[in-house]
Amino acid sequence: MDVTADANPRFDLSSALSLVKSIYSLVIVLVLWEAVAQLGLIHYYFLPPLSDIIMRFVELTLNGQMLYNAYLTLMRAMVGLAIASVFGVLVGVLSAQNDLVDWFFDPIIKIGYPVPIISLIPVFMLWFGIGDISKIIMVAVGTFWPVAINARDSTRQVETKLLWSAKMMGTSDRRLLWRVVMPAAMPGILTGFQIAMPLSLIITFVFEMVAGGGGLGALEIAGVRSFESTQVYAAIIAIMLIGIALDRLLRMARGRLLHWT
Repeated sequence: MDVTADANPRFDLSSALSLVKSIYSLVIVLVLWEAVAQLGLIHYYFLPPLSDIIMRFVELTLNGQMLYNAYLTLMRAMVGLAIASVFGVLVGVLSAQNDLVDWFFDPIIKIGYPVPIISLIPVFMLWFGIGDISKIIMVAVGTFWPVAINARDSTRQVETKLLWSAKMMGTSDRRLLWRVVMPAAMPGILTGFQIAMPLSLIITFVFEMVAGGGGLGALEIAGVRSFESTQVYAAIIAIMLIGIALDRLLRMARGRLLHWT
């Protein structure tokens, strides 16, 4: 009993120290931000106090504006990413397994991947307007490339010994794909998702800034136009929190799906 009682405080102290080490630099930056703003060393419009930004964030959350616009941004980003994930994995795996599919898609991927997707915003506005559809399609196109490339490369890198062993035990080609190839390629496929997820938020946020139609990007630009700098920073904080939350969820999902690694 005494040993257990002594161990718990040490464990809690160790956890607390680890937490402090992981965020101390951020805390220092935030404290300096508040101090500099309160002392008036930088004009209020350019750098309002962090306390005022938090108050504005809470105000926008309570009146529903922040939640509604965050929902729009998150919905557009996640729907577009889901579409890209389905087609990206399909194209990537088929390209790695079939020479004809690879012959067709390889030039498209090589040309499309380096193109800055943000530069195509005017094109998507011309074709699909400024509503949800245009933003979702643009997210799907922009996030397709990292998903497809990682799915293709990770499928190609599956060890030949695994395939031979499975075939020697009588595994059919269809079962070989689902029971050997896909599980072995899953770490690389999930890496593609991790690359594409923040990209989906970036594309959505920028498109909303340019085209409007609601969302956190439109909320930020509205703050600029009305000279409410606290609203600008509040929108930035909101998209940061969404990005951090999604990253943590994906890391947890990766740990569960790849528990054998």
